[in-house]
Amino acid sequence: MKKLLSISLVLLSAMSIVSCRKDVVNVLPSDAIPVEQAFQNMNDVNNAANGVYGTWQARRSSYISSFMTDEVRLGTGTEYRNIGNILFNWLHVSDSQDWRDAETGGVWTNLYVVIDRANRVLERMIPVPTENATEAALKSRIRGEMLAIRGMAHIELLRLFSATASYSGSDLGVVAQRNYAQDVATYFPGRSTQAEVVAFIDSSLSEARALIPSNYADISRITRNAVIASQARLALYTRNWQKVVDSASAVLANVPITTNRTTYENLWRTKVVPATGTEVIWKLNVTPANLGNAIGSLWQDLNGAQQAAPAIKLLNTFDQANDVRYSVFFRTPTTVPAGARNLIAKYGVVPNALMVPENFEYDIKMIRSSELLLARAEAYAEMDMLTEANNDLAALRAARITAYTHTPITVKEDLINAILLERYKELCYEGQRYIDLKRRELTISRELADVANNTVIQNLPASNAKYILPIPQQEVFANPNMQQNDGY
Repeated sequence: MKKLLSISLVLLSAMSIVSCRKDVVNVLPSDAIPVEQAFQNMNDVNNAANGVYGTWQARRSSYISSFMTDEVRLGTGTEYRNIGNILFNWLHVSDSQDWRDAETGGVWTNLYVVIDRANRVLERMIPVPTENATEAALKSRIRGEMLAIRGMAHIELLRLFSATASYSGSDLGVVAQRNYAQDVATYFPGRSTQAEVVAFIDSSLSEARALIPSNYADISRITRNAVIASQARLALYTRNWQKVVDSASAVLANVPITTNRTTYENLWRTKVVPATGTEVIWKLNVTPANLGNAIGSLWQDLNGAQQAAPAIKLLNTFDQANDVRYSVFFRTPTTVPAGARNLIAKYGVVPNALMVPENFEYDIKMIRSSELLLARAEAYAEMDMLTEANNDLAALRAARITAYTHTPITVKEDLINAILLERYKELCYEGQRYIDLKRRELTISRELADVANNTVIQNLPASNAKYILPIPQQEVFANPNMQQNDGY
């Protein structure tokens, strides 16, 4: 029998349950601090903050985005295990559970656990004494990090589960979780409007930006650049074009895109992202202890079984001879168990280029400068600053395509479409495609070859109820104040 859990019950138990898991990043036994026990010192606080980062299972968003859209086709070969079938066929109902990642419900629960843990740290750290100026600075910075990660998780939830495709301030958003859940008997939160959630996120990120020092540079935790990048993401979602430009420009001045071809290749082929010298603004570490969070294993098993293949539509968008991304993101080996197949290689592939054992242990790139450059290009285009938009688009393409020559695009709509196409290519399998289509209310359109000539699942317009993800039915059953999205 399926156990029904509300947010309140999941969140109340999250600190003790998730802290004891063996597959989260940087969670030490000392991080398992009971809710009733106050932190004793800054070491306790820092360990608990590490645990918040370790709770975020970023692969879930990549899973939803890729299988919902035109990034993948279902795997091929006799060893294919039918992973992602529910999402790919848009058959999800509000309580369906795909065995790989609990379909849509998994990301909802996981992100609210992240938020709850961050809220617990924010409250429990207040009375913790500091022994010196260094600890005082650490305390201030950790508060900023927890505010930021709380805001970032709310952004992800808002973009995935809002009741409307594009941003609509007066319509239902998600639960704005301002404090941790304390009393499961009385805590039954309802959904806030999208505008209310945005205001809450903006407040969290603004305070975080002021608290995190500009010289703090550990990209495995949240830096000021990561906070500002998140402000750009939020502004892009809400169509606040000037704020997109201002925020993206502030980060790009510090962390420009990678223009060296070898450096870009190494960004995806090196399992541990270097602290400096790349365009990664924030990453989540993947280690042997938390391999269950690896993105590469969404597409293949360690034995080479293929769960999903790159969409032919996506493959055909690349200049396959000159675009560095094509050879880095995809691979077509000539000798594999089921013969030559297209494989997704962005987070590892079996077999790999060096024919060495693969375990998909690659750090997850949560935010990159290329995302911000294309966000700024889109904002410039929307503001009718076509020259600036062309410059940003040309800069990204020139960095990725050998001997690229840019022809300015003079029609606004054509330019925006070109920028969205570049986001499709540059950010594939990073959890952005569904969001990009959704926020602009664009039809999810697949090539016939990617759906095995099944026209029923070729196109999904924004007007279709299945275009909007359902709130997990377990949540609706357990919480009488939880409103379900239409059509479920």
